[in-house]
Amino acid sequence: MKRYAADTTVPAARSRGEIDSLLRQWKCKGIQWTDQFDDGIVVLRFAWAFEGNSYMTRFTIRLPSESELMKQAIDGRSSTKISPIKLEKLQAKQGQQEHRILLLWLKAAFNAVQAGIVRAEEIFLPFLEGANGQTVSEAVLPRLALLMTDNPSRLLTQGA
Repeated sequence: MKRYAADTTVPAARSRGEIDSLLRQWKCKGIQWTDQFDDGIVVLRFAWAFEGNSYMTRFTIRLPSESELMKQAIDGRSSTKISPIKLEKLQAKQGQQEHRILLLWLKAAFNAVQAGIVRAEEIFLPFLEGANGQTVSEAVLPRLALLMTDNPSRLLTQGA
């Protein structure tokens, strides 16, 4: 199956700008992008208030690291030599697909909220970040099987 937006030519910076505009339209209080180039990680955080409560939401995009890009840029005629042209093209495309998909997902999520299909807290719940920097999904997923089969009130009172 073809990966969604695999052939996009929209630069990651343009998708970021569109995400920023979308979040401003939805009254987000602040937006933060963090790039961890060596690890191939991009983090989007945004603060928003909904029905009197303030939330911090975090999305992490995983990209090929610089070392992975270098492996992909090895010249086909050599088993060890990196093609600078190939590496430059890979670096220029890096993040295009992932940023575009995040933008489209956020648009769909906000439209679902606006249409009353789902509440904002429900759709963004896995991505809500607590004071300790951990998202709800990071806290719950390791215990999900137990949570679904055991007494939930007992599990939710245990320390993370």
